[in-house]
Amino acid sequence: MTGILAFIVVFGVLVTVHELGHLIVAKRAGIMCPEFAIGMGPKIFSYKFNDTVYTIRLLPVGGYVRMASSDMEINPLNPGMRVQLKLNDLGEITHILLDDKHNFNDIEEIEIVNSDIQDAMIINAMRTYDNVETSYKIAHEAYYVQDSELERIAPKSARFESKSVMARFWTLFAGPMMNFVLAFVLFTLLFYINGKPVDEPVVGMVAEDTPAEEAGLVEGDRLLTINDTEVDSWDHMSAIIQEEGETTLDIEVENPDSGEVRDVEMTPVIDATELPDGETVERLIIGIGAAYEHGTVEPLWWGVQQTYEMGTLIFELVVQLFISIFEGTFSFDMLNGPVGIYKVTEEVAAEGLLVLMNFTAVLSVNLGIMNLLPIPALDGGRILFVLYEGIFRKPLNKKVEINIQLLGVLFLLIIMVLVTWNDIKTFFL
Repeated sequence: MTGILAFIVVFGVLVTVHELGHLIVAKRAGIMCPEFAIGMGPKIFSYKFNDTVYTIRLLPVGGYVRMASSDMEINPLNPGMRVQLKLNDLGEITHILLDDKHNFNDIEEIEIVNSDIQDAMIINAMRTYDNVETSYKIAHEAYYVQDSELERIAPKSARFESKSVMARFWTLFAGPMMNFVLAFVLFTLLFYINGKPVDEPVVGMVAEDTPAEEAGLVEGDRLLTINDTEVDSWDHMSAIIQEEGETTLDIEVENPDSGEVRDVEMTPVIDATELPDGETVERLIIGIGAAYEHGTVEPLWWGVQQTYEMGTLIFELVVQLFISIFEGTFSFDMLNGPVGIYKVTEEVAAEGLLVLMNFTAVLSVNLGIMNLLPIPALDGGRILFVLYEGIFRKPLNKKVEINIQLLGVLFLLIIMVLVTWNDIKTFFL
């Protein structure tokens, strides 16, 4: 139960922050957003505010912000259809009443001849009370009314494609950007709580019943040499221990308080860690932990550094992943889908809240990087289309763009199915 709850919370936070980035920037750019959704599939909760329906959906496999566009604007008005109109003082349509479930007065009944809600924003119709054909202009703020629910008709000026290249770029980029911001916030909080590991061979803690405790190491001791090799950092010390193997180490140690330098001997022991996929990783340890430094302003900079370094690492792994495809060494074991992420989240949650926060930060960077990949249907692919328009001063042919987007969606669905099946085999079969 803890694992399920942790997965829902982590997934919810990552997707909500990502989609909020799109929503906030889109609204600031004047783009109408009919729906903000967390999850996919059937709705289990919805709330309407300021022309946007906020929904939570059943399947925790993503989310979206539905932005107004000509492609998304479906015209429900068919020739010969009878509807009622509410007009303003200028004779413009403010409400199109698609059924009788409303409380509007002073309405006009018409029979549709034809309509254009994409460009001209007009309805040509016969007035039923005198059979005179009339042309009605749709007001800037107008609504369909059906089942007592109002759905705003997107004016051309509030559609995604009507905005400048830069406005569209930032709207699309804002989702991944918010994932990087979330990672920065979480990493910074962790640095404020835990401090930052010092990359020096200084003992921060000594575990019980370990070679280090038996050899008399104490907090604050600095390791100067291991088997006559000078130690200059914590990572260097760890590398030497792994290289030397299960042999006795001659270690020169300095106590910072007394300045005393002494020689100790200890033999590393194997520490085995079981990964979520069942694989066991072994490493040699002597039973010490790194020292930590704290600060008041420094954690902000450390948070920036950690986010950048994690982003660089993940980007390099993604590049290696694509290289492996061309080299023929690719394996689906390199990827994790929702099932794999759930299993890892379950394992991480058992380690405590701070470990889960760190894991969420790493996932957030990963989500930001992956969404910026130039794959159709992802933010990166859509950004590519916008940049194409900015460079060549004209949009890509709409039919070509739609076909590319469909191929991108198909590709992602196939990958998702294959990765999920691989996760199920790995963790449950």
